[in-house]
Amino acid sequence: MSLKEDALQDIVSLARHHQLTLEEIAQALNDPESGREKQSAGILSRLFGYVGGIFVFAGIGVFISMYWDDFGSAARVIVTLGVGLVAFLMGLVCLAEQKYERAATPLFLMASLLQPTGILVMLQEYASGGDARHGLLFMATYMLIQQGSAFWARQRSVLAFSAILFGCVFFANLFDILDISEKLTGLVIGTSLLFVAYALNQSRHIAIAAFWYFAGAVIQLWSIFELVKNSSLEPVYLGASALMIFMSTYVRSRTLLLVGTLSMLCYIGYYTAKHFANAVGWPIALVLIGIALIGLSSLAVRLNNKYIRAAA
Repeated sequence: MSLKEDALQDIVSLARHHQLTLEEIAQALNDPESGREKQSAGILSRLFGYVGGIFVFAGIGVFISMYWDDFGSAARVIVTLGVGLVAFLMGLVCLAEQKYERAATPLFLMASLLQPTGILVMLQEYASGGDARHGLLFMATYMLIQQGSAFWARQRSVLAFSAILFGCVFFANLFDILDISEKLTGLVIGTSLLFVAYALNQSRHIAIAAFWYFAGAVIQLWSIFELVKNSSLEPVYLGASALMIFMSTYVRSRTLLLVGTLSMLCYIGYYTAKHFANAVGWPIALVLIGIALIGLSSLAVRLNNKYIRAAA
């Protein structure tokens, strides 16, 4: 598939997910000056919103760090959990007013950092011992319900991102409490994140899909490698890397292609150092195999263009 065809598919996907009509697209193409002005205004608005949020968060953080030792237990909870909850509510209020909508994202990010910290501080100050994993599970459950409910109601990408993040924390702690091995936990979470990223890539939240593709692919491949390491099933990891590259062509994700390629190269380097450190024939064999695969890929493209696509 050519770059032009890839671009056309991206345009079609974005138009469908954002419900853009042909008239709106044609108007934007015929009036480039207006589009550039709106784009510049949007960039400036987003930039000032993010910078303002950073300054607000930095000010709160500096204030808390300066007077932390002077605070009592209740004050410590208020300046973390309380401020985080207020920031979350302010973010919801900003979504109701279009002119303040840009401020919602930094407020939600601030809330996603302060509220979990505040919950852990509250547990540390008022809890009487117990397993720390239960505290993390409680925090993740609260944040998952809050962020997931807000995302369901408002459909904001930042809320989807935080909901997925706290969902991962929830299931990682739950599997740990249930004494499920880290390798199996990583395999389940990594595979689940790939499915979630695919769903995000088909929706209006495509902006965060690449990150979760990366996180899911890395976690899944690491778990597979740990499962088969130093066993007769080690070549399964090479197959998993090749499958990741194939998936990248199917879902059209450069992130998966990057992760799959790097993982395959890393495994080849690891396997070479382990079994063929001083063998001259091994790198030559790798070069020949690579040339053969490149030739097969070229043949596959020609067959696809000549017979499959032509027949379709």
